[in-house]
Amino acid sequence: MIDIINNIKHKRIFCFGCSFTGGYGTWADILKRHFGDYPKEDFYIPKDQPQMVYNFGRPGMGNFYIFNTIIEKSLHYEFTKDDLILIEWSSTDREDRYKDGKWHMGMIDDGSRRSKAGIRDWFLDIEGMIKRDYSYIHAMQKILKVDNIDYEMFSMNGVSRYNPIRAKKEEKNRESEEIDFLIELYKDTLDELHPSMYKIIFGDETIYPPNREDPHPTPVEHLYYLEKVFNFKPSDELRTHTEIISKDIDYPYLNSLYLKQDLQEFFMKLKSKYYDNT
Repeated sequence: MIDIINNIKHKRIFCFGCSFTGGYGTWADILKRHFGDYPKEDFYIPKDQPQMVYNFGRPGMGNFYIFNTIIEKSLHYEFTKDDLILIEWSSTDREDRYKDGKWHMGMIDDGSRRSKAGIRDWFLDIEGMIKRDYSYIHAMQKILKVDNIDYEMFSMNGVSRYNPIRAKKEEKNRESEEIDFLIELYKDTLDELHPSMYKIIFGDETIYPPNREDPHPTPVEHLYYLEKVFNFKPSDELRTHTEIISKDIDYPYLNSLYLKQDLQEFFMKLKSKYYDNT
């Protein structure tokens, strides 16, 4: 367990990841509240208010988006030794793309309208995806170390060959000597990651959380992860807030708003749905 958040020495914190980071009630959102980025009377951050915690997580995105976004934000915000970079790597079987001026959340064959099964069959290769993503993680560790930037890395479900959400649907290429070789080759890189959110919250990285309709952690579970892995010590007010919003949170609704709206409109709509009724 590390203790890097309670006695923070950094001036800014940058958070990167997928839906386990972006949106409302996540570990990154909890840190924004902890460090006072949200005015108590409202949920959005005025554009003229300096931020300490920046959340660049985005629902549905894979590790290509995460890697690319870290690079671009490092140039835009000019990361320094006074910054802390927190990275939640996503699943390895996502094939995200930047096209026509925006990011597309990957060819996920889940039956939804965004699914492109034919394209996914062409690109789906677990060995290739692991080759790609492990090199991203290794390269990012090297880049941040060379630049003397403090960082901590973890993952959604262990950046493994298995995705518990679709493990029964897709068995192609999951068992191979090449994957075993890559896992051993990148052992030091992977060992540097903290235990995954699936591991700490659900107890297993290879199975879907039982008796749940949605695999996303609740705000209370996000808070638990921060406490367990980072020794985070929240205020009583913050703990109560996470307990309240965990009772009736609707992730599809929140993620759709987060993807479609600017942040101010997102939080104002969120406020009317959740906060005004608590």
